[in-house]
Amino acid sequence: MTGKLRNQLMGLVAALILWPAATALAQQPVQTIKFEQLQEIRQSPHDTLYVVNFWATWCKPCIKEMPYFEAANQQYKDQPVRVILVSMDAVQDLEKRVVPFVQKRNLKSRLLLLDEPDGNTWIDKIEPKWSGAIPATMLFNNKRKQYEFVERELTQEELEKLIQQYKP
Repeated sequence: MTGKLRNQLMGLVAALILWPAATALAQQPVQTIKFEQLQEIRQSPHDTLYVVNFWATWCKPCIKEMPYFEAANQQYKDQPVRVILVSMDAVQDLEKRVVPFVQKRNLKSRLLLLDEPDGNTWIDKIEPKWSGAIPATMLFNNKRKQYEFVERELTQEELEKLIQQYKP
């Protein structure tokens, strides 16, 4: 093998090794979605407990409870429990507020930004009793027909109790 061919081959091997890390860095840590995509999650038939927290970077109670959801995400990562954090920030604030917020706090849960400015068109579809106030948390396991909605800040103990009550 010639030196030039060896160098090209080594460059290709290095690129293949580094590609997943570079791709992960290039990926957006927050996925922008529409209500229909959130509904797909809500209608998931799996035997999984979904813990969906609605929050925003400007909401002090949301920020206060955020570590509880992150701890639950870590604690139950190998179990059928999925924590999803749904930002209610404006889509135009994604790059200047939401992404820096997520990076500063090193959030690991699945992060979505709901790109639906008119809450009146979808809030009642999530929960008819929901006023639209945040923080709000929805827990569900459709296979087991389990559902709970909490429209207020949760303590870590309350969140843990809810997860224990509903997890498969």
